[in-house]
Amino acid sequence: MPEFAQDLQSVLLRAADAGVRAMVCPGVDIPSSRDAVDLARLNQCVKAAVGVHPNDCAGLLPDWMDRLRSLATEPGVVAIGEVGLDYYRQQTGRELQRVVLVAQLDLAAELGLPVVIHNREADADLAEILQEWSAKLPASHPRGVLHCFSGDRALMEDCCSMGFYISFAGPLSYRNAGKSVETAVATPRDRLLVETDSPYLAPHPYRGRRNEPSHVRLVVERLAELRHEALDGMIEATGQNAARLFRLEIQPASHER
Repeated sequence: MPEFAQDLQSVLLRAADAGVRAMVCPGVDIPSSRDAVDLARLNQCVKAAVGVHPNDCAGLLPDWMDRLRSLATEPGVVAIGEVGLDYYRQQTGRELQRVVLVAQLDLAAELGLPVVIHNREADADLAEILQEWSAKLPASHPRGVLHCFSGDRALMEDCCSMGFYISFAGPLSYRNAGKSVETAVATPRDRLLVETDSPYLAPHPYRGRRNEPSHVRLVVERLAELRHEALDGMIEATGQNAARLFRLEIQPASHER
């Protein structure tokens, strides 16, 4: 992202200082997916996801899937994403969004990769598509994660029953987090993930500023607080869940600041 063009290495160092041992950097189109692959190649702590976001699928070139398939086989790629549906911004027609999503889900199935799913105000259509996709997969195939989850408890339960993980970000710390708080408390512990969605959605007290990976600690602290669980245990649980989903080989994170 251009927001990190001037101080990327400092951002990565701050993440390490905060106890972050690994992070997944998703693309949103073909160029940014290539950038994510390059970033993963240059930084051991970074893994890449490659994909076309629903708001970026207009104007795709005819060979976009061939290019994406090639990127998905690069070293350091652990998922297809960020993909999904966005009926809020609707920068792309709904039918095209669905076509592009299904094509990328099929690619993930072909390559044995999980998916990083974006969903905004498209709960019913997304659940139907994911259910059809999941039903065709072997039990051993990793499903994926609904990132920066904003759906309701019913969608969370449906997705967990399919084998998906549910990830929470900075909005969990906002005063108007209502529905997200209820869902975060109800999500099974072995399905929980945390993230930042950097450079967006910085948690309190950084709301309104550029977000960065080191702030993930604030998200997991808030999650532990809401669930009345020990912080160390929540760090360990979400870390193990991430390692399992993305097949990461990481050492236990230090809990020291």
